[in-house]
Amino acid sequence: LPVQSAITQPRPGMAVPPGELTVKGYAWSGGGREVVRVDVSLDGGRTWRVAQLTGKRSPPGRAWAWALWELQAPVA
Repeated sequence: LPVQSAITQPRPGMAVPPGELTVKGYAWSGGGREVVRVDVSLDGGRTWRVAQLTGKRSPPGRAWAWALWELQAPVA
């Protein structure tokens, strides 16, 4: 399966002030395959940024759970 992900921060409808924004979420794949990259778009898909994978990683060949990710990005 392609990687699926969800954004957990900021919450839907939350006001975002100008400056540095932290976007957090989780991602998962299928078939025991490890999540190795999460790309995030803040402009409807025109440009993409690579998020940092955070937290404990699964051992090779044992990636049955989700992976946490985080992105720091400037917001106008």
